[in-house]
Amino acid sequence: MYSDKTDRLIAEAVAALPYRRPAPDFSARVMADITAEPAAGVWRTRALKTAALIVSAWSAMLAFAAAAFVYIKFSDIAAIVIQPGGVAHFRDMTAARLVLIMDKLISAVSMASSLAGAAGLCPAAHDAAAAAVICSVVVFALSRGRSAGHHSESLIRR
Repeated sequence: MYSDKTDRLIAEAVAALPYRRPAPDFSARVMADITAEPAAGVWRTRALKTAALIVSAWSAMLAFAAAAFVYIKFSDIAAIVIQPGGVAHFRDMTAARLVLIMDKLISAVSMASSLAGAAGLCPAAHDAAAAAVICSVVVFALSRGRSAGHHSESLIRR
């Protein structure tokens, strides 16, 4: 009996609480505010996620390509690493190949420059500036931070 009376008193107390109803257009206004998210923010977020996905995909592809290269050329890489002085020899051979490629590139630029100069398209000052830049690149590629004595000694030993 006691619980019946308590339940009835609680129900009456809850019914006596002041209760306000929202305005009739409240739901419509809330939904309009929710859907009115700035379009720039949405597109910026999507663009950032897409860029992150592209960078991740390229990174994974580069990692798999490097792993495949090591797997295919493992015996060659192991021979270079195991052999005393192999890494230095590989570096020197790669530098020599790069210098040869630069020489071919310089020859092509020189030929194009001479053709442009013959056609009167390029003033002499531009030819001189291009030649100076090319010579600087060649000197830098050949020196690679070595002293002249060390470089000539390494050529004599081979």
